[in-house]
Amino acid sequence: MKKIIYTISVIVLIAVAVLILILNKKENQKKADLASEVSTAIFVQTQVVKKTSIDRNFLSNGVVEPIHELSFVSDVAGRVVKIFKEEGIFVKKGEILATVDDEMFRADFKASKAAFLAMKTDVERFNNSYKEGGITDQQLESIKTQLVAAESRYISSKRRLEDTKIKAPISGVINKKYIEIGTLLNPGARLFDIVDNSALRVWLNVTEKQVLSLKKGGEIRITCDAFPNEQYTGEINYISVKGDRSFNYPVEVVLDKNQVKELKPGMYVNARFDSQIAEDGILVPRSAISGSIKSAKVFVVDNNVAHEREIVIGDLIGKEVEVLSGLKSGEIIVTAGLINISEGVKIKTE
Repeated sequence: MKKIIYTISVIVLIAVAVLILILNKKENQKKADLASEVSTAIFVQTQVVKKTSIDRNFLSNGVVEPIHELSFVSDVAGRVVKIFKEEGIFVKKGEILATVDDEMFRADFKASKAAFLAMKTDVERFNNSYKEGGITDQQLESIKTQLVAAESRYISSKRRLEDTKIKAPISGVINKKYIEIGTLLNPGARLFDIVDNSALRVWLNVTEKQVLSLKKGGEIRITCDAFPNEQYTGEINYISVKGDRSFNYPVEVVLDKNQVKELKPGMYVNARFDSQIAEDGILVPRSAISGSIKSAKVFVVDNNVAHEREIVIGDLIGKEVEVLSGLKSGEIIVTAGLINISEGVKIKTE
């Protein structure tokens, strides 16, 4: 009897031990599977997609330019004999800047003037003779033609003589002088660069979407890195009716001349265009976008699995990108760690 009880006890102990081993094996397998799953999941940062109010304010940049700038060239050939204005001097329109040797031009002018006056006298005499029947119609027309030619030579010589006095075509400051006394000029030779900085302007480029919100006369805020504590205002003076090859539209902004005394042509400035229109839309961080602008993609998280999805993007607003289609509120997207994930990869948020 004791032997039977002992045998049964041993069998029970063995069965309990086997059962414990089986249970421990299952638990260990679960832990191993969990550890394997955790080790294969990739850590990323995510963000819940939300609709937000989007203002259409945007920035553009450009370089300050004078309202007028002229590279002045010579109309006459000759040697410079006098220079009246130097670099940095303000000149008024029509003021004499330099003179060219005019001896030959003056002699030619006197000769052409004398020939013209003599021809006028001859025409008057021929007219009187024609009335009396002394000359034919052909002779009268011939002398009149000669008068026209003489007048043309006279006007041309007068203009060439006047051109020996080189005059400022616009008012402004002489920024650069290219001649010295004794310089031999030919027509088209550079003389002076004249800058009219009585008013300043900035040329800016805006996108095809941004240009739709602009109107001539609109006020623009201008800042300059050289004067970080100052802010200036400008007015849209011109909006191009045609975009360039980059689909940008040039816009001219004229600065308020009462505010820009310290600004100088050539300075780099930023222009802020304020829109009165605010819209609801979806913005996502730039870091969430993969692919190109025309084929943008994001990774959407579903049950801790990343799925690649194509989206259509709009404007860049600060560090975020407007999503026109492809996402909806409440979805979760990956915003950091894109380099390590692909379609169907399990992910884990930090």
